[in-house]
Amino acid sequence: MFTFATRAALALVLFAIAGAAVADKALSPKRTGTVQIIRVSGSDLTGLNRHTLTSLINQAKQRGSIKIVVDLAAVTHMTPAGMESLTAGAQSFGSDNFAVANLSGQPARLAQSEGAGLFAAYTSVQEAVSALKE
Repeated sequence: MFTFATRAALALVLFAIAGAAVADKALSPKRTGTVQIIRVSGSDLTGLNRHTLTSLINQAKQRGSIKIVVDLAAVTHMTPAGMESLTAGAQSFGSDNFAVANLSGQPARLAQSEGAGLFAAYTSVQEAVSALKE
Protein backbone atom coordinates (compact mmCIF):
# COMPACT_ATOMS: atom_id res chain seq x y z
CA MET A 1 0.00 0.00 0.00
CA PHE A 2 2.34 2.74 1.24
CA THR A 3 6.03 2.79 0.47
CA PHE A 4 8.51 2.85 3.30
CA ALA A 5 9.34 6.50 2.54
CA THR A 6 5.66 7.47 2.74
CA ARG A 7 5.26 5.65 6.05
CA ALA A 8 8.40 7.28 7.44
CA ALA A 9 7.25 10.75 6.36
CA LEU A 10 3.82 10.20 7.89
CA ALA A 11 5.39 8.98 11.13
CA LEU A 12 7.60 12.09 11.31
CA VAL A 13 4.63 14.40 10.77
CA LEU A 14 2.63 12.66 13.50
CA PHE A 15 5.67 12.72 15.80
CA ALA A 16 6.09 16.47 15.25
CA ILE A 17 2.40 17.15 15.88
CA ALA A 18 2.47 15.09 19.09
CA GLY A 19 5.61 16.91 20.24
CA ALA A 20 4.03 20.31 19.63
CA ALA A 21 0.89 19.31 21.53
CA VAL A 22 2.95 18.09 24.49
CA ALA A 23 5.07 21.23 24.49
CA ASP A 24 2.07 23.56 24.46
CA LYS A 25 0.40 21.87 27.42
CA ALA A 26 3.44 20.89 29.45
CA LEU A 27 4.59 24.17 30.97
CA SER A 28 3.01 26.80 33.16
CA PRO A 29 4.88 29.94 34.32
CA LYS A 30 3.96 31.65 37.61
CA ARG A 31 5.58 34.24 39.86
CA THR A 32 5.92 34.21 43.64
CA GLY A 33 7.35 37.49 44.86
CA THR A 34 10.70 37.96 43.15
CA VAL A 35 11.01 34.32 42.09
CA GLN A 36 9.69 33.10 38.74
CA ILE A 37 8.29 29.56 38.93
CA ILE A 38 7.95 27.37 35.87
CA ARG A 39 5.90 24.24 36.46
CA VAL A 40 6.45 21.38 34.00
CA SER A 41 3.14 19.51 34.02
CA GLY A 42 3.90 16.82 31.45
CA SER A 43 5.40 13.53 32.59
CA ASP A 44 8.30 13.73 30.12
CA LEU A 45 11.03 16.32 29.70
CA THR A 46 12.72 15.36 26.45
CA GLY A 47 14.01 16.80 23.21
CA LEU A 48 10.39 17.10 22.08
CA ASN A 49 9.46 19.73 24.65
CA ARG A 50 12.74 21.13 25.94
CA HIS A 51 12.57 24.07 23.53
CA THR A 52 9.39 25.27 25.27
CA LEU A 53 11.02 25.12 28.70
CA THR A 54 14.15 26.84 27.38
CA SER A 55 11.97 29.53 25.80
CA LEU A 56 10.11 30.19 29.07
CA ILE A 57 13.39 30.39 30.97
CA ASN A 58 14.75 32.87 28.41
CA GLN A 59 11.52 34.91 28.52
CA ALA A 60 11.74 35.11 32.30
CA LYS A 61 15.26 36.50 32.02
CA GLN A 62 14.23 39.00 29.33
CA ARG A 63 11.39 40.22 31.56
CA GLY A 64 13.83 40.95 34.35
CA SER A 65 13.51 37.86 36.52
CA ILE A 66 16.70 37.20 38.41
CA LYS A 67 15.65 34.06 40.30
CA ILE A 68 13.88 31.03 38.89
CA VAL A 69 12.52 27.70 40.14
CA VAL A 70 11.60 24.87 37.76
CA ASP A 71 9.04 22.53 39.32
CA LEU A 72 9.43 18.96 38.04
CA ALA A 73 6.82 17.29 40.29
CA ALA A 74 4.97 15.74 37.35
CA VAL A 75 8.09 14.66 35.46
CA THR A 76 8.79 10.93 35.66
CA HIS A 77 11.10 10.66 32.65
CA MET A 78 13.84 13.02 31.50
CA THR A 79 16.37 12.56 28.71
CA PRO A 80 19.77 14.23 28.41
CA ALA A 81 18.16 16.53 25.80
CA GLY A 82 15.57 17.59 28.38
CA MET A 83 18.32 18.06 30.95
CA GLU A 84 19.97 20.59 28.62
CA SER A 85 17.15 23.06 29.36
CA LEU A 86 17.96 22.91 33.05
CA THR A 87 21.71 23.22 32.61
CA ALA A 88 21.30 26.14 30.18
CA GLY A 89 18.96 27.86 32.64
CA ALA A 90 21.39 27.37 35.51
CA GLN A 91 24.23 28.77 33.41
CA SER A 92 22.12 31.74 32.32
CA PHE A 93 20.84 32.68 35.79
CA GLY A 94 23.78 31.40 37.82
CA SER A 95 23.61 28.53 40.29
CA ASP A 96 22.67 30.85 43.19
CA ASN A 97 19.59 32.11 41.32
CA PHE A 98 18.32 28.91 39.69
CA ALA A 99 16.78 25.91 41.44
CA VAL A 100 14.81 22.78 40.63
CA ALA A 101 12.00 21.51 42.85
CA ASN A 102 10.46 18.06 43.22
CA LEU A 103 13.21 16.22 41.38
CA SER A 104 12.90 12.47 42.00
CA GLY A 105 13.26 9.02 40.44
CA GLN A 106 14.90 8.70 37.03
CA PRO A 107 15.13 12.48 36.47
CA ALA A 108 16.96 12.86 39.80
CA ARG A 109 19.44 10.14 38.86
CA LEU A 110 20.07 11.80 35.49
CA ALA A 111 20.55 15.20 37.15
CA GLN A 112 23.04 13.72 39.62
CA SER A 113 25.09 12.14 36.86
CA GLU A 114 24.90 14.92 34.24
CA GLY A 115 24.15 18.13 36.10
CA ALA A 116 25.81 17.68 39.47
CA GLY A 117 26.59 21.02 41.04
CA LEU A 118 25.01 23.15 38.30
CA PHE A 119 21.85 23.88 40.28
CA ALA A 120 20.33 23.23 43.67
CA ALA A 121 17.49 20.73 43.98
CA TYR A 122 14.81 20.99 46.66
CA THR A 123 11.99 18.73 47.79
CA SER A 124 9.30 21.39 47.27
CA VAL A 125 8.67 24.63 45.42
CA GLN A 126 8.21 26.41 48.76
CA GLU A 127 11.61 25.22 49.97
CA ALA A 128 13.26 26.29 46.70
CA VAL A 129 11.61 29.73 46.75
CA SER A 130 12.63 30.26 50.38
CA ALA A 131 16.22 29.26 49.64
CA LEU A 132 16.47 31.63 46.67
CA LYS A 133 15.05 34.53 48.69
CA GLU A 134 17.76 34.20 51.35
